[in-house]
Amino acid sequence: MRPPVWRLCLMLALCLCLMCGCSVLLEDDAQEGDAGDPSDGHLSVEKAEGRGNGIRDNDALYDYDPTDVVCFYVTVLGGNAADGTDHTFEEINRYLNLQGMTGVEKIRTEVLVQIGDENGPKEGEVGYTSLTGNATMNVRGRTSTEYPQKSYRLTFYKDAGFWRGQRAIALNKHPADVTRLRNMLYFELLRDVPSIPSLRTQFVHLYIKDMTAEHPSGVFEDYGLYTQVELPNNRYLRNHGLSVDGQLYKANLCEMFRYPETLKLSTDPDYDAQAFSEILETKTGEDHTKLLEMLDAVNNYTLSTEELLDTYFDVDNLTSYLAFNLLMGNEDSDAQNYLLYSPLDARRWYYLCWDGDDSLGYTEDKLRKPQWQNGEWTRGVSNYWGVVLFNRALRLPSFRSLLSEKMELLHSTITQEKIASLIEKYRKVTDKFTSSLPDSEQMMGTPQVRETIYAAMPGDIETNYQAYLLSLEKPMPFYQWEVTADGDELVLSWDESYDFDGEYLRYDVQLCRDWEFKDVLWEAKGLLETEARLPLPGAGTYFWKVTVTNESGFSQVSFDSIVTSSGIHPGMRRFMVQADGTVVNGI
Repeated sequence: MRPPVWRLCLMLALCLCLMCGCSVLLEDDAQEGDAGDPSDGHLSVEKAEGRGNGIRDNDALYDYDPTDVVCFYVTVLGGNAADGTDHTFEEINRYLNLQGMTGVEKIRTEVLVQIGDENGPKEGEVGYTSLTGNATMNVRGRTSTEYPQKSYRLTFYKDAGFWRGQRAIALNKHPADVTRLRNMLYFELLRDVPSIPSLRTQFVHLYIKDMTAEHPSGVFEDYGLYTQVELPNNRYLRNHGLSVDGQLYKANLCEMFRYPETLKLSTDPDYDAQAFSEILETKTGEDHTKLLEMLDAVNNYTLSTEELLDTYFDVDNLTSYLAFNLLMGNEDSDAQNYLLYSPLDARRWYYLCWDGDDSLGYTEDKLRKPQWQNGEWTRGVSNYWGVVLFNRALRLPSFRSLLSEKMELLHSTITQEKIASLIEKYRKVTDKFTSSLPDSEQMMGTPQVRETIYAAMPGDIETNYQAYLLSLEKPMPFYQWEVTADGDELVLSWDESYDFDGEYLRYDVQLCRDWEFKDVLWEAKGLLETEARLPLPGAGTYFWKVTVTNESGFSQVSFDSIVTSSGIHPGMRRFMVQADGTVVNGI
């Protein structure tokens, strides 16, 4: 196996150092215990071994107890039309930004934010002596905007000061998480993962006084428990010791394709900032030159994958990102919920984590919503096969070897015992809220179900680890293409799958009138090619699926799925044959 380029470069550098007689001391090496000759204005000093081009977190930021609940007192005042804050709290809460919705503009209102404890705002904290608005407030999130309990963003005015070095504050409700502690757990565990900075988190008890209501009560209403999560922006970079003038993007739906019709330079006459942000949301700067150069390289198959990784990425960072999310079972981290960061005057890009409230949810999903689960391909490396960068990297045996090494490292440190201990620590806070109003009436699942989930979460780590190992044995998922009619024949076609061990692959194809495939109308087994033809069936709705199997007997289905009132049905597509023989897809 040929070692990757970055290892060859490191070996060459070490050889050159040895040949040149490099030392950790200055050029005129001093003997041990000798302070050196200060006559030239310099002292010989011993220097730590270089850490390369990787990134490290600022550990000092986490010198606080996240279980010490902070109280936020927010008075909704309403603002003025000049800055777009003339909205009521009711209007703010009607905001929706669901997946698939585009061009949605956020609406804000003016608020007074005061921070303290259960006794009220505290002296010395932000907003204590304020009498007027010091921040804006808006609903945040996408899928979560559909839930009755909303998540919010607070943004302090420039002259209002900071809270823990932060001007923008995200308060997340995590309505789909019956434990209300997964995000806290995710980011605390991330602090021990090499080459990825974490995010600060804090439990917050939110109180809101709505002065924009038709009949204001004038008192603070209890809105229950939230998790404050540090927002990625320029100040985040500064606080974590990263390049303040570096570039930072949040992925909203990015599989690392080039997207040439949407991702353009801001100087391009056809540049659409809103459309751009639907793929990658700009957090710092407006010069996208370096980003587009990287995406060009990712999608340039004349450039070897080894050179791509060596030039534009940090392999230790990539393997950390994949291994951590694979181990945590954070499936929703392939095309979204991640950040892309590149330091100033550097070509390399780093993956950063964002949002882990879907972590350690395997048992819960099986227990609470089994009919709404995606295909098994979402478990293991196959979950990232649709991302261009990871698709290319995973084809390299050397990269898979490094990924497995990182998995073993994290598997040995993120143990079931450690997770169980953290859950018990956080439950001292969350149980008080999930068992009382206002949160108890919105919890998804009974206290008994929640206890079952708590008990199972530590074991999900091992389940996820085994799923990773199994995914390396399976063929990779693929796409089924649109069905076409060719004269009196129906043409079914699909992508070629991929096997890491280079084994022969065979495809089984089935056609039915129902998604359960109880009554097979036509099938073909053991196909080597990626197309099948059959007589054009009569008018009606049909379902078809393809299963690929390698020589070792491991099988995989396609990326595709359909949705009915019964749930999500993975690994199949649906089409209609009309009376005139026309085929309609996408139904």
